[in-house]
Amino acid sequence: MQKIRNIISLNRNFFIGYFLFLTASIVFLALHSKVDGFILLNSYHSHSVDLFFMIYTNVGDGLYSIGLFLLLLWFRKPLPGWEIVFTFLLAGLMVQVLKNIFPMPRPQTLLENTNYPYFIHGITNVGNASFPSGHTATAFGTVTILSIFTKNKKISLLYLLAAILVGYSRIYLAQHFLQDVLVGALIGVPVALMVYFVIDNHPSWIEKLELKKLDMD
Repeated sequence: MQKIRNIISLNRNFFIGYFLFLTASIVFLALHSKVDGFILLNSYHSHSVDLFFMIYTNVGDGLYSIGLFLLLLWFRKPLPGWEIVFTFLLAGLMVQVLKNIFPMPRPQTLLENTNYPYFIHGITNVGNASFPSGHTATAFGTVTILSIFTKNKKISLLYLLAAILVGYSRIYLAQHFLQDVLVGALIGVPVALMVYFVIDNHPSWIEKLELKKLDMD
C-alpha cells in the first residue's frame, strides 16, 4: 500500500485529473439516459473533425502500443516499453471477457431506427460488442505507464488528455457509449498500476527478456 501511495503522490496531477474525469462521467451518466447522453455528446460534427477522430482513435489501437514499445526499445527504455505491452495484453483480455459476458449493442445497432445523422460509413461498427471500450482501456493504460516514468510530471496531464480524447473519439465515431468508455478507463489505469508493481518487484523478468533478445541477435 505504501508503494501505491508513493506513486499516487508522485503523480498526483495525473490521478487527480483521472478521478475528476471519472466523477464527471458518473455525474453525467446519472443525469442522462444512455441514448440521450450519447446524442448530447455528439451534438456537433464536421467533415474535418470526422477525419481527425478517424485517425486519432487509432492511438488506442494495439498496433499503436506495439509501435510505442518498439520506439521505446529504440531509445533504450525497455522497462516502460514492456510494461505498455503487458498492460495492453492484460487489459485487452479483460475487455474481451467482459464483451462476451455482457454483450451490449453498439450505438448504430441500438439507434438504427432513429434519425441520428452522424454514423460514418465504413467506420461505425454494428453488433453487440459495445461494452466496454478496448481502445479506451489501452489508451488509459498506456498513458498511466508513461506518466509514471516521465520526469516532468506536468506532461502527465497531457497524457491524460490524450487518453480522454481517445475515449471521446469512440463516442464521436459512434463505436461506444459513455458507459463503455468509463469502464474502459476503469480497466486501463488499475491494470497498468498492477503491471508496474509486479514488474517493479520482479525486474529480473525484463532482464531475462532483454538477454534473450540479445541472444537472438
